[in-house]
Amino acid sequence: MFICSSCGKAYDLPICENCGCTVAKINDIWQLSDDPDIVTDSDGDKYIGYEFIGENYSGNRRNTIEYSDALFADEISKITGDGIFLDLGCGDGSITVPAARNGTNIIAADISNTMITLLKQKAAYNNISLNNVILCRMNALRIMLPDNFIDSVVSNGVLHLISNPEKVIQEIHRVLKSGGCFVFRDDVPGKTVDMPFDNDIYNKIVNEIFSLYWKTLKEHDIYPKKYNWNFDREEICTGLFSFKEQIVISVSREYLNKMKDGFLPRIKSRGFSDQVDVPSHLHDIVMQNVIEQIEWKYGKGFDEVAFRGIEPNIEVTIYKK
Repeated sequence: MFICSSCGKAYDLPICENCGCTVAKINDIWQLSDDPDIVTDSDGDKYIGYEFIGENYSGNRRNTIEYSDALFADEISKITGDGIFLDLGCGDGSITVPAARNGTNIIAADISNTMITLLKQKAAYNNISLNNVILCRMNALRIMLPDNFIDSVVSNGVLHLISNPEKVIQEIHRVLKSGGCFVFRDDVPGKTVDMPFDNDIYNKIVNEIFSLYWKTLKEHDIYPKKYNWNFDREEICTGLFSFKEQIVISVSREYLNKMKDGFLPRIKSRGFSDQVDVPSHLHDIVMQNVIEQIEWKYGKGFDEVAFRGIEPNIEVTIYKK
């Protein structure tokens, strides 16, 4: 059951019986929005989609189901039960794919067809069926679902990419059933975590790459694009939802990520959201210069340097309608 973008009535895909509007399905993805993938220059709502960013968002681990993501997805499946889980801003399927493995009924929505295609590839690579998943291109600012329809919602790593996150949270509240849950995985973009390992060289190289890259771009009046990393989620959600619960999922698992497998391919391919306004031709020139400087200082094998860490426990906040 979805909401028709033409007449506003509830209908079952693909044809609205009320007005005859038909929704296209491209590469198994229902096109429920024709909004732009990215809006960064507007008097109204602005947002960053990952249509061209997405291809290298996860570096060389794009088909990997991360251990912590699987644990979080298990919790979502438990909360959702036999109901419907809306993965709003599903991205490359980090939550949808392991939740689908649990048999959870899912609506996976994102403004980027590229990201949803990566989701499909991740599921196929891991031999996980998407028969219980509806894939939708949808704008989080206008969720094309009826009121009181969804049992659980996750909007993981999305709200900080939108200039008006309160509007998204209001939409989430609208589509949730009474007793439905808005679930947050409380990781903070840009937050550093103390690790019991010596990652000084890795961190030094990463910081130098960022510094050199943005220093040059600022000379061209191009600055990192950021929205609402510090908006008051608690104030917004407390005013809307009736109940709040916090739980902790135990992880504490050691990992090792080489620079060449994650950070480097991501920044070289404009895979960070703050690179969204960087022109591709200028990015290529600046990035080549940065890499040459880093190679001169650290050697050509600098990309073999790895970050060693321990995945922290997952702090989960649940707001219930």
